[in-house]
Amino acid sequence: MAMRIRALNNSGIEQLRTYVARLRGGAAAEPPFNLLEDDRFTSELEVDLEIEDQKFATRYALGRFLCERLSALSPGEPDRSAGLWAWLSLFFFDQVCPVSRDGLRRPGQDYRHIPDFGYRYRYRHLLYGPYQVYRRHGGHSVLLLSGTVNSESTLYHEIVSRQDLIANRGVVEATIELYLDRKRGAPKQSCQDPKAPPGSVRRFVRVLQQLDMNYDVYGMSGRDIVRLLPAEFDVWANRGQVDLGL
Repeated sequence: MAMRIRALNNSGIEQLRTYVARLRGGAAAEPPFNLLEDDRFTSELEVDLEIEDQKFATRYALGRFLCERLSALSPGEPDRSAGLWAWLSLFFFDQVCPVSRDGLRRPGQDYRHIPDFGYRYRYRHLLYGPYQVYRRHGGHSVLLLSGTVNSESTLYHEIVSRQDLIANRGVVEATIELYLDRKRGAPKQSCQDPKAPPGSVRRFVRVLQQLDMNYDVYGMSGRDIVRLLPAEFDVWANRGQVDLGL
């Protein structure tokens, strides 16, 4: 089903916020999809864009799709229109907040569905986050954006929650070199587990912060960052060059 993309207005956002609060309270309520084309709760965008309901296997596929579909918008509009992202969240609500086996939806906090553009939560929106990461890093975001649409991986959270890390291409390249299982196109087993061997994801972030005291870590390529890491990371490192053709 194709539909013209719109933006929820303030009243529409409050309707969505109320619905999400009902879900958190244990209600088994269907999404208010009727809002999507209701002139009382939405407004038109500056350009005509259509979107169709489709399933995304990963957040990476979602981010790429959104970047392609929203490319006609003027620069900056996707970064200031909370109503656009709230509308898209409602449109894809069955993916960002699927029904669990017990028949209930578990939406989490509002910022997962209605964006908060402050840095602390901007990447936590389940659609805007993947859109931003893919727009910044393209194919290099394949590992950060692994996993299902309604979830955030430990790797994603550890990197995007730190502005200096998510802004740095070398850091993103290094995560690919260390933690991408290239055969599966997914994170290596246990690399995000707090009980994993030394050199796992959380340790990577801590070591980067330590190294930055003596090296220009954030000016390095991914390959150079990996070479700088202590021996505990050898167990994770892929041999050979970082594949920049993802």
